[in-house]
Amino acid sequence: MNPKQTAPLIAKLATIAPPLLFGVAIYYGLKWLFPDEDEKKKSETTPASAETESRRKEAETGAFRPIPAENPVKPAAAPAAAVIPPLSVTPAPKVSSPAPVPAAVAIPKIATQAAPPPPIKKKFVSRKDLATVFHRGERALTRTAAVAALKNLGFGKTAAYEALSSDGRFASWLKIASDGMITWKA
Repeated sequence: MNPKQTAPLIAKLATIAPPLLFGVAIYYGLKWLFPDEDEKKKSETTPASAETESRRKEAETGAFRPIPAENPVKPAAAPAAAVIPPLSVTPAPKVSSPAPVPAAVAIPKIATQAAPPPPIKKKFVSRKDLATVFHRGERALTRTAAVAALKNLGFGKTAAYEALSSDGRFASWLKIASDGMITWKA
């Protein structure tokens, strides 16, 4: 070929080569991502190389050699139990009647045992309960003293504070002074 004929050929190859190379790269990329069934079977059944087989055998020892699945596992022998001789016990003398227990012997109470808290009898504070706490308007209490009195009646702390709030259910029957004293309006 003369030089005048090769130049157009090289120019034509330069325009064809990049898309062709791109297509080949896509083909092999897809083939790598989605292998054929035949290639999968070949890679699964291919025996391990001699080098990896020898390394595996070197790593195995008598104590840690894996047991093949087809061999049944033999039960391990039970360790020999130590024989303990029986203790010699002298028999107690026979007593015709039981010995009396002295009256001063008391069973000690375990310190960790505490009396269970009394069950909450009432869930909602009523107008009657508040009137009882304030002795129907004869007594003025601070908020904390009134809460303690309601707790003694069996109510929880939250229920007591809600009943004594300035915008609560009983706000129209309570008079709250600027110094914090609460009185009951009859």
